[in-house]
Amino acid sequence: MISEADAAERAERVRRYYDNNAAAFERLGQGGASIHRAVWGPGVTTRKASFHHVDELILQALPPGVAKPTVVDLGCGLGASLLYLASQIDLEGEGITISPLQAARAATLIAEAGAGSRVRCREGNYLSLPDDLAGRAHLTFSIEAFLHSPDAGRYFAQAARSLRPGGTLVICDDFLTSAAVPSSSRSARWLDEFRTGWHATSLLTVDQVRELAAEHGLALVRDLDLTSGLELRRPRDRWISALLAVGRVFRPSGEYWRSLVGGNALQHALTRGLLSYRFLELRRDL
Repeated sequence: MISEADAAERAERVRRYYDNNAAAFERLGQGGASIHRAVWGPGVTTRKASFHHVDELILQALPPGVAKPTVVDLGCGLGASLLYLASQIDLEGEGITISPLQAARAATLIAEAGAGSRVRCREGNYLSLPDDLAGRAHLTFSIEAFLHSPDAGRYFAQAARSLRPGGTLVICDDFLTSAAVPSSSRSARWLDEFRTGWHATSLLTVDQVRELAAEHGLALVRDLDLTSGLELRRPRDRWISALLAVGRVFRPSGEYWRSLVGGNALQHALTRGLLSYRFLELRRDL
């Protein structure tokens, strides 16, 4: 584990990243308040459904026979996944986001949906969860938020702490396909640009996740590769690549520019097999 000071500094960078870009992500993204990627999984036939495919997988991972499960979203963004889950089943939803701007926007969206009695999103650091979340969750999840963790070990410690005995942790994110150093400088550059542009400080292989999670009483029980369902190298993505190639001459800076560079690098890393987009299901011991 890294020092408290280093973890706080990295967390602050992630907070600024989302505070500065949250409005643009919602405005320019194709999923509205759902700022995650579309996944065209089996049976998905509409764009709307593609943005909720991972949410549907989470519904399938909920324990059977629980009348009103408690679900915790670590890195909840604007609360779109919790709101979708709450539209499908009766639940108690708790979300944590490091961005106060996201928390405020989520509160508005929750109120507009009339879900305020069942869903709450608040500002916080998922490496130091509020005590009132300890031992409550039947299922805890993170969608495209785990890799932002300044310390993966602390993430698993807190995620396990949030769960009831036998509870489920779901992580859907990008993972390295190999722990080895890339053989080409271009591949190494793509991974470095992705890490920097998207603040991906916990970019691990699935095997590394398995070993680290086990130290905190979490066993990997399902590993689903969703990479083939992603929309990669669309015309829009190719246009951004061309724009970045021209823009590099002028050496621009800023969070949004770095985010574009990181997103472009992610596209290349996924298409070249350096990364894979996976749905991991882990179970807390009894």
